[in-house]
Amino acid sequence: MKPFFSIIIPTLNEEHFLPHLLKDLQKQKDKNFEIVIADGNSEDRTKEVALAYKNLLSLSFFINEKKNVAYQRNFAAREAKGKYLIFIDADSRVSSAFTKILRKEIDRKKGLIFLPYNLPSENDTQTKLLFRFVNFLVELSQTTGKPFSTMGMIWEKNFFYTIGGFDEKVYIAEDHKIIQDAHLWGVKAKFLNKVRVTFSLRRMKTEGQWSLLYKYLVATSHILLKGDIKKKIFKYEMGGGIERKDKTNLNFKQNFKYYLKELKQFFEQ
Repeated sequence: MKPFFSIIIPTLNEEHFLPHLLKDLQKQKDKNFEIVIADGNSEDRTKEVALAYKNLLSLSFFINEKKNVAYQRNFAAREAKGKYLIFIDADSRVSSAFTKILRKEIDRKKGLIFLPYNLPSENDTQTKLLFRFVNFLVELSQTTGKPFSTMGMIWEKNFFYTIGGFDEKVYIAEDHKIIQDAHLWGVKAKFLNKVRVTFSLRRMKTEGQWSLLYKYLVATSHILLKGDIKKKIFKYEMGGGIERKDKTNLNFKQNFKYYLKELKQFFEQ
């Protein structure tokens, strides 16, 4: 019997984070899913920690020489057997009821694309308020000509194949790009407030809060005003090999003029 879900996880040096997600998936109440991991030829123990779960979960592990998250997701999607594809990052977390609630919501709402509500991995009030606002904006964006995505999107497999999958030529924001591609086909993603995926803040910890927010601001502005990000506008590495880019503790108010100047120069290029 074919699984209902194929959970697709692209990896690159994820030996520390991947086991947490696999433990979460092992605890699922609804186990009608398979896991397809597409690895970008990791240099750590990602393969070993993944295959440790092979007898506990329906899990396939593939190594790709190409380190490209869009390529890895597309590769895994071609290997998937499920009716719906769940694209999730290796450092994400889900509750034990994730697939059960998701199945009920899909049966109830019907659709080709679904977006889960993203929770932050940190529990402080400020961060939770920020994520609440971002989720609201993403849900609202589905009614516009430039819809955005949350992490952990769910696709009906045949429609994913029909539109050609993720664009492997974009530098970043391939998840937003594919949602906007679907919009051109007349298909809107349905936002699922009851389906929760925890978003890791590890990149914010390593790169610095304001440095990362600045990158997100530039990327979002680029998509809205200039279109797809097809060239390297800043360094944004995939996977567990993220290194600290700016060890200074930036104070946003003190550096506000700097950020405005950088944005102005960016859009004048």
